[in-house]
Amino acid sequence: MRGLGTILPVLILPVLPLAAQDQRSPLSLEEAVLQAHSTFAPDRLSALTWVPGTSSYSWVQDSLLMRGGPGKVADRSVASLAAINAGLPDSLRMKRFPRFEWDDDRHFHFWQRGILFGMDTETGKVERLLRVSPDAANEDLHAASRHVAYTVDQDLYIALPGDRQVQVTKDGGNGIVNGQAVHRQEYGITKGTFWSPDGSRLAFHRMDESMVTPYRLEDIGSSPSTFDEIRYPMAGQTSHQVTIGVHDLKAGTTVFLQTGEPADQYLTNIAWGPDGERLYVVHLDRATENLRLVEYDVRTGRALRELLTEHSAVYLEPEHPMQFLPEKPTQYLWWSDRDGWDHLYLYDLKKGLVRQLTQGSWSVTEVLGFDEKGGTLFVEGTGEVLKDDPHGAMERHVYAVDLASGDRSKLTAQPGSHSGILSPDGSMLIDTWSSLTVPGRTELIGREGELMKVLQESPDPLAGRTTGSIELLTIAGEGGDRLNARLIKPSDFDPGRKYPVLVYLYNGPHVQLVRNAHLGGAALWMLHAAERGYLVFTVDGHGSAGRSRDFEQTIHRRLGTVEVADQLRGVEYLKSLPYVDGDRLAVHGWSFGGFMTTSLMVKAPGTFKVGVAGGPVMDWRLYEVMYTERYMDTPEENPEGYATAALPDKCTALEGELLLIHGLQDDVVLPEHSYRFLKACVDQGEQLEFFVYPGHPHNVRGKDRLHLMTQVLDRIDRSIKP
Repeated sequence: MRGLGTILPVLILPVLPLAAQDQRSPLSLEEAVLQAHSTFAPDRLSALTWVPGTSSYSWVQDSLLMRGGPGKVADRSVASLAAINAGLPDSLRMKRFPRFEWDDDRHFHFWQRGILFGMDTETGKVERLLRVSPDAANEDLHAASRHVAYTVDQDLYIALPGDRQVQVTKDGGNGIVNGQAVHRQEYGITKGTFWSPDGSRLAFHRMDESMVTPYRLEDIGSSPSTFDEIRYPMAGQTSHQVTIGVHDLKAGTTVFLQTGEPADQYLTNIAWGPDGERLYVVHLDRATENLRLVEYDVRTGRALRELLTEHSAVYLEPEHPMQFLPEKPTQYLWWSDRDGWDHLYLYDLKKGLVRQLTQGSWSVTEVLGFDEKGGTLFVEGTGEVLKDDPHGAMERHVYAVDLASGDRSKLTAQPGSHSGILSPDGSMLIDTWSSLTVPGRTELIGREGELMKVLQESPDPLAGRTTGSIELLTIAGEGGDRLNARLIKPSDFDPGRKYPVLVYLYNGPHVQLVRNAHLGGAALWMLHAAERGYLVFTVDGHGSAGRSRDFEQTIHRRLGTVEVADQLRGVEYLKSLPYVDGDRLAVHGWSFGGFMTTSLMVKAPGTFKVGVAGGPVMDWRLYEVMYTERYMDTPEENPEGYATAALPDKCTALEGELLLIHGLQDDVVLPEHSYRFLKACVDQGEQLEFFVYPGHPHNVRGKDRLHLMTQVLDRIDRSIKP
């Protein structure tokens, strides 16, 4: 029988002998924060992608665009920054190779200061294609037609070749937003425009949030300070209303879909039919319990039929549009967790459900594409996740699925986190992966998983620095589940000593902190913290990503209850270790992790000597509608759950020291959260510390992040310094 914690020994990063470590230098916090994604990141092939219509791939190496292929095909340069700059006006010349996309096997395009350029890699010619407004944002290019959708302020425009501009909407402003992501980017929404297959029509979101009470965030960048106004619907309050327009470039007309009532439903997962005459939209009710996939006629805006429906007594969370099969345009893939895991289902427009394509105790995380005949589907997914051995959730692998039989084969054999890019003909994949013992490796593999070529093997970027060990393990959680965890030890770890522990956590939906990837998913600053003399510990408890539907939905209507219990099981495990000083524990997290940090300080008083909570949710009644009501229902429907999760009225239970940190312009977790907790502490005579980052939104990035992490670690040092 497994005890409190089980280590997965094959995933332990080995510690070098002390003699070898004496030749290393310590990793400074400045290096760990400011150079984590450059100097101390594993080497990667930049802009690695397949060249359309070929079996060759390309990447950027310094100032050169390179191409290579399978077998003994020699790598060669096909374009250079110098050649690009030679074709640009002096005022538009660039300092580094631009971000680009291939159009075909010899042409690619790129943007520079609002102008779209194309380059012919055979002739070296650079051509000016079109330009957008200097104030353009949210650019969305349909590469084949050279049509670009973009927004200026809250209105939608289209740029056409020859520098022609079409203004699609004119009602933007005063709460009307056109062509941008809606529903606060929940439900898989990342943009607000959607081109038809041939680029002749553009579907777009129109959001009316004029009925939502404005919220003002102070900006001290001016003198006197000014206030940025946002619309922020809080749980249980009046929400915005979204409609979908379709602009026909040939006719010059815009039709809005007749999406019906209620007006505050969620409209998401937009997909075009292969012929460009039908648009498919997922309707999700505000209670997030009922889903409908509806087909629309884009010429009239009329709803033609419902293709499928789903219901959940807990919540639904559609994040992927239907995806049509390239060789069978009447059939499509549909994502659903109806059997308890995220899996793919094959549907037919006429017949309905054909079959479930993937199944088992694992989740599909990405669709990579099809082979040339359309009979095999390639996907990414987790490894097998078993209740008493959930380490499969720590990994990502590439699979091939036969559409006719549903048979699945795993193409990536090495333990770790794999990410695949399928070749245009579906015969090969580029597999980029890492693990706790492999900093990074990029391989060319065949459709059966056979290794064809090693494209890059990354050396250890920390080879010249003193670092400790990283262990991936599982511990007992609430309800008998096993929870994945990570423990970082200092390089001079001595099992005969007693160490203080820094617990870093998030434990909210859609986030997974513990991975069999480079550094085990840890941030580089955590290795620096370990060298200060700490053990750094993380647990992915119930509610976090990578596990089953039920594992996540356990938190429904009771945020901060099961998660707190899981984190305390982590503390129980730590205290079972002979080298842990159970009286010197610290906890730190941001956003949901800030909520968890504060929850632990007031719901398990005395467990942690110090907590540092960044951007914390303090009362879910103050958080936005789309996220909160999915997990908590409305305050009216779940008053007990909201009251239990609320933290300001529990401030008198605080033991130990607490530092709150908030960005002054945080438009995700409003500063009001921290202010309300502060006010409660003042009213009750409770002491704590508070720090504000003026000018920063929900997180502190850029050079100021060094200031943040210095503050976090120094504050912990003052309480439990080794």
